[in-house]
Amino acid sequence: MNPLALLAALASPVVHAAPCTVQTPIDDICQLPLAALRPTQPNVGRIQVDDEAARLAGKPAARLDAIARKKQIPVVLGPDGGFYLTDRHHLASALLKAGQSQTSVKLIGKLDGDFWPQMVARHWAWLYDARGKAITPAQLPATLSALGDDPYRSLAGYAQDAGFYDKARRAYFVEFAWARYFGEQMGWRPLDRGTLPAALDEARRLACLPAASALPGYRKDCRHAD
Repeated sequence: MNPLALLAALASPVVHAAPCTVQTPIDDICQLPLAALRPTQPNVGRIQVDDEAARLAGKPAARLDAIARKKQIPVVLGPDGGFYLTDRHHLASALLKAGQSQTSVKLIGKLDGDFWPQMVARHWAWLYDARGKAITPAQLPATLSALGDDPYRSLAGYAQDAGFYDKARRAYFVEFAWARYFGEQMGWRPLDRGTLPAALDEARRLACLPAASALPGYRKDCRHAD
């Protein structure tokens, strides 16, 4: 593409995917209002969501849509006609907080019958509270804005970013496993933005303990300051 054509393309209006419907083929990209996305986990790390929203704020709609398409926000069509978010709760929440009203998603499945057993079996739902107690689907929030805050999930996310443990791509809900571990090791003491740096420093040490060795992403070569 020549430079003039490229500039024209960048300046053109955003071309959105078609709206998601029951007829949308599996693996297609389509558009949904963020308010219509149904969470499949009870909590997010609000500190992490707020930080990501701050990074996204002010970016043009085309750029935000490109981010959503690149990272792929996966949804499943349920028997009630609702679209259930199976991953990227933090990204979707950040887009909403940054002022977006809709986003591109990828339809990865259509389920009916025993919907929630299938969701759990396919690792498309996390039915546990922040401390690992099982919850029912009825206890899930109905919208992104109703998601609870698990500050230890923020801690686990930033610990992964810092390289204290690996991403473990073949495992599921890795950050939640580490969030629970850190919470148990720290006695579930309150965490907020002000205490997060000290907690992250402590997480460096905790991530190397033998007690963490069974967790997905545990680094056998990890080192920490005594």
